[in-house]
Amino acid sequence: MTTDQKISRREVLTAGLAATGSVLAATTASAVPAPAIVSSQPNIAGRRFRAWVSQGEGLDRTKLETLTMLPITGRQVAVRTQAASLCYTVSSDVLGLPRGAFGAPDLAHQLHVPPPSPQYEEFRRMALIQGHGGVGIVEAVGPDVRRVRVGDRVCVSGTPQCGSCYQCLRGRADMCQFLGHQGPKDLVALATRDDGTPVYVNSHIGGLAEMMVSFEEWVVPIQSEAPSHLLSMVCSCTSVAGLGCTVSQTLATIGPSASVAVVGCGPLGLTAVQGARIAGASIIIGIDPIRVRREVAQKVGATHVLDPNAEGDHLLDTVREITRGKTDYLWGGGRNWNASGSGPDFVVEAAGANRAKPMLEDGPDPTGLLPMQQAYLMCAPGGHLVTTSLPVGNISLPSGTFSLGGRSQHAGQAGGMNPMRDIPRFVALLDSGQFDAKSLATTVVPLEGMIDAYREVLNRTTIQAHIRLSA
Repeated sequence: MTTDQKISRREVLTAGLAATGSVLAATTASAVPAPAIVSSQPNIAGRRFRAWVSQGEGLDRTKLETLTMLPITGRQVAVRTQAASLCYTVSSDVLGLPRGAFGAPDLAHQLHVPPPSPQYEEFRRMALIQGHGGVGIVEAVGPDVRRVRVGDRVCVSGTPQCGSCYQCLRGRADMCQFLGHQGPKDLVALATRDDGTPVYVNSHIGGLAEMMVSFEEWVVPIQSEAPSHLLSMVCSCTSVAGLGCTVSQTLATIGPSASVAVVGCGPLGLTAVQGARIAGASIIIGIDPIRVRREVAQKVGATHVLDPNAEGDHLLDTVREITRGKTDYLWGGGRNWNASGSGPDFVVEAAGANRAKPMLEDGPDPTGLLPMQQAYLMCAPGGHLVTTSLPVGNISLPSGTFSLGGRSQHAGQAGGMNPMRDIPRFVALLDSGQFDAKSLATTVVPLEGMIDAYREVLNRTTIQAHIRLSA
């Protein structure tokens, strides 16, 4: 072969790959029919739908209205709502309670709650559909959407996962930076009133309406035939956080035969009880002042339940006594029985502040600070505490214990779960029967019954309330 006839390895490979690609393309074209083209926006603009719209001040600030859908574009996804959970966190916004009404008339003053911010005031002036997402069927998608298609059953999550930001790329989608883009100027109107007033959805998710319009960062496709209100539980912020902090393993891992305490047994805490059981914990302590919630905690997996009112100052000692186990043979894996060595391996704090004084048994501290402090102090040295609630005020801890006590505290926004990874897992736990949603879904109402159901949530006379629009 002459010099002119020499062929480089790169030329050989390039020619071979090109030929292979041509064959594959021809084979694929002949073997697989082209997908049918589906309109991304089938008659969505101009559609009329009902929604609970909140605006202004007062106990009648939220009203059921008929709205007109605006066109969607970009990464927007329009979802026909099947069901949504009613989250305690936004109960005061939905029901129009005064800001700072934390269960006692002068509590906001005592805690030096700052005056409303300009952003808060602007939110109050806007026409907003409240809610923390829900379950539904995709009705239309914008031209840039890749995650879901028309007809998909989806969860509109309370936490986004863009997959590309600093946090998502480091495995912390629970802190996805799209969470920071939920101010008044970030919201996009999804509909108008008859007078042309724009209507927005809270935090890009909404849920208290026949239609939801979100961005695809908040939308997770799910494969399940389960009833919609039960699915909305494992997709809602409360149960997502409870399962997230116990089974997703983002923040910490509950090992086999671990001891776990759950401080606060509302829907989030009761889900955490179940998550601890699913993870293999051998001791699970549910702590709550409301008797019926303690009974449900035992039904879904708690091995022990405690009333913080009855225990009083002895609560920590009682928890340590339950978890101390075999205390001998320190050379053989035993542990100290005293305060320096005993306590649960894993603690979930899920109490939080009262939005109003409950009609059932009240806890020892309406601010939620005492339960959070107790949760930290009861945790064993070397153990893990996940905090998930919204207390009011500042917490104080013994400085030596905080500095050298060996406890790892994890801030549990959404329980540390990654929506695209974990919500399908939670749905699978529901479908398999490992997660008992029926015992927690104690109030299910149509859209028209939302206000009365939210009053039950506020009064804590129910565990988890849902609106259900279709099966």
